Amino acid sequence: MLGWVHTRMSDRAIRFILKPVVFAASLVPVLYWPWAASMHQLNVNPFNAIVRDTGFWSLRFLCLTVALTPLRWLTGWHAFVKFRRMIGLFAFFYAAIHFAAYIAFDALTEQMSLTLRAMAADAPRPFFAIGYLSLVLMVPLAATSTAGMIRRLGGPRWRGVHRLVYPAAIAGVIHMYWPWTTTYLPRYAVMLAAIVAVRIHKYTSTRARQRERSAEVVSA
Repeated sequence: MLGWVHTRMSDRAIRFILKPVVFAASLVPVLYWPWAASMHQLNVNPFNAIVRDTGFWSLRFLCLTVALTPLRWLTGWHAFVKFRRMIGLFAFFYAAIHFAAYIAFDALTEQMSLTLRAMAADAPRPFFAIGYLSLVLMVPLAATSTAGMIRRLGGPRWRGVHRLVYPAAIAGVIHMYWPWTTTYLPRYAVMLAAIVAVRIHKYTSTRARQRERSAEVVSA
């Protein structure tokens, strides 16, 4: 099936059919929340539900972003990388809504000046500090996601910047599941660990092949 998709789906079909479908599907959560709040489908505290849901959607998109390259390796369908920028930007989009909803939730109950002081007081606490760190790490990823920034930075430097997605995703997992307990293993932590393991295996096997080729050249 993947082979059929790989051979039959053209770049035009991906650009004009599949990408718009993925884009529209990625907007479904943000369109659902206003409707759910108006229909009283959220819990008794809709703002708290939105803050939590936006955080988890950002984490889902982060995990999907880092999973796309391993999926390309495992399936051989190189078109996966064509969705990486879009999915990564949606991760930042939902993280920004998550942060804005957190501010709005406090501002509705307190004056803005009190909200800012409360944020400053919360910043040293691990739950908030790790969340802030994840958001801050995502800013350069979003800011350098354009083709122009890739040309300006150059490939190696751009790839170095975008490796920040891994600490951002790890910080996101820790933030969303804080405080951690030993009673269960968070699913997104398992997913992220599996993705990182695949990438480490790919890196080590590539380095081993490079050393073997170097040794062959020297012996020849």
